[in-house]
Amino acid sequence: MRIGLMGCEFSSANKGCEALSYSILSILNEIDNIDDNSIIYNFSGTDLGNIPTNFKRFSFINVMPSLKDIKFRYLRALKKCDLILDVTMGDSFSDIYSSKYYKWIIRNKKIAQILCKKYILLPQTYGPFSNKNSLDSAKKIIKKASKVYCRDKLSQDLLLNECNLENSILTTDLAFFLPYDKTKYKFRSDNIKIGVNISGLLYKGGFESDNQFNLSLDYKKYINDLLSLLNNDKNYEVYIIPHVIDKAKNAHDDDYKISEKIKKKFKNIKIAPAFDNPIDAKSFISNMDIFIGSRMHSTIAAFSSNVVTIPISYSRKFEGLYNDLNYKYVINGREETTESTLEKTIEYINNSNKLKTAQNKAIKIINNKKKKFLEDICKYFEEK
Repeated sequence: MRIGLMGCEFSSANKGCEALSYSILSILNEIDNIDDNSIIYNFSGTDLGNIPTNFKRFSFINVMPSLKDIKFRYLRALKKCDLILDVTMGDSFSDIYSSKYYKWIIRNKKIAQILCKKYILLPQTYGPFSNKNSLDSAKKIIKKASKVYCRDKLSQDLLLNECNLENSILTTDLAFFLPYDKTKYKFRSDNIKIGVNISGLLYKGGFESDNQFNLSLDYKKYINDLLSLLNNDKNYEVYIIPHVIDKAKNAHDDDYKISEKIKKKFKNIKIAPAFDNPIDAKSFISNMDIFIGSRMHSTIAAFSSNVVTIPISYSRKFEGLYNDLNYKYVINGREETTESTLEKTIEYINNSNKLKTAQNKAIKIINNKKKKFLEDICKYFEEK
């Protein structure tokens, strides 16, 4: 069988982006109707990274999504696929990032639909769309898809109300299903272990350093005030845990170098390793007792490994995802002040049992959503 994966990076500094690829392949691993040595085409534009080592059941072919190749490798590979699975980076099926990027996304989706009859949109966020042309182009893609899965109710409502699509299936983010190994890392202290993910992107104010995400809190001050409090409490063992790790000196988006710089201010705080892949990141995070994160997929790694999770939201995707799980402990960085964000964080740490109860109920919802998703998507592999 030949399966094309679009919109998920096999190798990325962003472990959340990688997590989607690893999660999709983990799910494919569970489907008995897929033959061993089936071919997986990577159409993301990134190299294969560590994936072939982690998923030896499949064979992998890397294909650059380029129309300038005179041998038409991209088009020929798309045509060979029995089906295409497209996750659009989880939240990139939207024109909010740039019109050029959006046009590139739409172009590749159109080509995939023309050349491969079975084109499936995996669970993701749809929208927002800032203008009618963007919405109209999205509608055409969505209407022609063999199946459309959503990862949150906000997206499903958009598909119904703005795209007139009534048969989408609501599930959740695939990264909730990412495997991990808690025993990979050893921790000797009996203190309460608190993981803090600092978003380098939020810390510098967005890609253009102009409060791109319209935060109402001062993120820098919040992080420094929070770490000051945790650093001085002997009951806690605190780890800064980067989830976007770009070793390039002038990296556009990176958590690690900023985390290293901040750590130097606090003698009792430690920093996690520079993870090679999202499974290692989740394995480390799974050893925490409490996790505070600003990268959404870092919070998903914590939540799905039964760590009490306090997400700090900079986008509606947080609320969309966690509201569907009836988890009300997301702190909205676009509505709260610096002071109220800190107060709520400390309140949630001190009342972690309350969060744990809500989380246990949410895990049952996630497991049910996974079961429903697997049952539905397996149909497409039975029809190969």
